[in-house]
Amino acid sequence: MNNRQLTPQQIADFHRDGYVIAKGYYNEQEIARLQQTAFNDDSLYERAWHKKDADGAVSKVCLWQKTGDDFYSMFSRGRRLVDICETLIDEEVYHTSTKIMMKEPFVGGAWEWHQDFGYWHRDNYMLYPKAISCMVAINKATIENGCLQVLKGSHHLGRLDHSKTGDQKGACLEFVEEAMKYHELVNVELEPGDVLFFHCNLLHKSNQNRASEPRWSMICAYNAVSNQSFKENEAIYYPLDRVDDDAILNHPG
Repeated sequence: MNNRQLTPQQIADFHRDGYVIAKGYYNEQEIARLQQTAFNDDSLYERAWHKKDADGAVSKVCLWQKTGDDFYSMFSRGRRLVDICETLIDEEVYHTSTKIMMKEPFVGGAWEWHQDFGYWHRDNYMLYPKAISCMVAINKATIENGCLQVLKGSHHLGRLDHSKTGDQKGACLEFVEEAMKYHELVNVELEPGDVLFFHCNLLHKSNQNRASEPRWSMICAYNAVSNQSFKENEAIYYPLDRVDDDAILNHPG
C-alpha cells in the first residue's frame, strides 16, 4: 500500500505552479540505504553519460529505462511515486526512465534552461505533455552545489523550441528571457529524502557545483499509458509492476 499522499492543496499547487515539493517523502532509513547503495556503486560511473554545458563543464548522468528487482527499482516501481503521478496526470502511467544525476564538487557542470517535453516530444515521439518527473534528493541540494532552478508556472507556456547547447538540448533563450519577466525563478533547495514532482513543460535548469560537496539526485519519470511513443524508437513501453512502500527497507540489497 501507499502510505504517502499529497494534500488537495499540494495537488492544486502542482497544477498552478508546475511543481510541488514533498518534504521528508522518504525517511532517514530509506534515504541512508539509497546513499549507501549509490555512493558505492561503481557501475554508475562506468555507465554514465558525460554531458557538457555551454562552458564545457561536465555533469554525469546514468540513465536506464527498464525496471527490475534491483534496489533502485524499489523506488521507481514504488506506489509512493506511481500513485501520486497518476493523481497528478489523472491517467494510468508507466515508467519511462530513471536516472542518477551526479554533480561532483567544484567541477559538476550546469544544465541549461529546458523543458523535459522539449526533447521527449521529439526524441521519444510523445504527442501530449502528459508526463511527469520525480526528483528524489539523495543528498542536500543547495544554491552553492547547483540545485535545480525552476520558473514557477512556466508549464503554462506550452512546449518551446529546443536546440543543441553543448552536449545538451536547451530551450530558445529568447523565449526563456521573456518568460523570466513573468515567472518567478525559484531555487529548489532540498534535504535528503525530499521529492520534487514537476511537470514535463516546466522550464528548469541548474548551475555548476561550486561547493565542496557533491549533489546527487535520482529522477524517476512517468508518462501516461495513452501517450506512448507513436513511432518505433528507443522509448519502449514496459508494463509497470508496482511495489509497496516497505519494499525499500525489505530489499536484500
